[in-house]
Amino acid sequence: MLKRIKFKNSFVLLIGILLIVSGVFIGFLDFFEERKEKTFSQMNILLYDNETPLEIDEDSDIPKDDPDNKDEEKPSEQPSQDNGNNNGNKNSFKYDFIGTLEIPKINLKSGFLDLNSRYNNVDYNITVINGSTFPDEVNGNLILAAHSGECSYCYFNRLYKLGVGDIAYLTYKNIKYNYKIVNIYEVPKKGSVPIYRDTDKNTLTLITCTRNSDTKQTIYILERY
Repeated sequence: MLKRIKFKNSFVLLIGILLIVSGVFIGFLDFFEERKEKTFSQMNILLYDNETPLEIDEDSDIPKDDPDNKDEEKPSEQPSQDNGNNNGNKNSFKYDFIGTLEIPKINLKSGFLDLNSRYNNVDYNITVINGSTFPDEVNGNLILAAHSGECSYCYFNRLYKLGVGDIAYLTYKNIKYNYKIVNIYEVPKKGSVPIYRDTDKNTLTLITCTRNSDTKQTIYILERY
């Protein structure tokens, strides 16, 4: 009888311990989920308010945020030398790039402009998205978008060949930063893009249309190392 009571007490104690451990585990899950949701909401708002179109149309020749600019004059600067991007740039003019994105695996090397430049647009160049912060800022996140597909300004047409662990380089203010892909995911085209990243790290986010899809975009998250 005494053994039975001891066994019963031990069983109750074990159940109690399991319940406590489960409660702590669920608490941690709730904490991390809340943090993830906070990051998602913050970045979603920033991107939703941006004037640059995030639903990138691979067949578009005219920027969506300025539909009446069909006769817009191209830059008047002298033509520049090859900018290193083997896509074949329809805009073979010299822009005042503030930085350069380089991804050796897909032979991509191209510049990007100041956020306020009139040619900071996916129908001209790799585009800096409003809400970006630059590599020289603590825990910054530079967000770049470009067309995919087959066009002279489809700078991200080979991003689909990249995988987790692949390397990219970003040159900004004459300093070269190294990044590694840590996450790749797809989202529906809804005019806004959720950015899932570690906000305690410097990151680079690349956005383009998903290959062979008219309804999705692919997001590449890279962390500096």
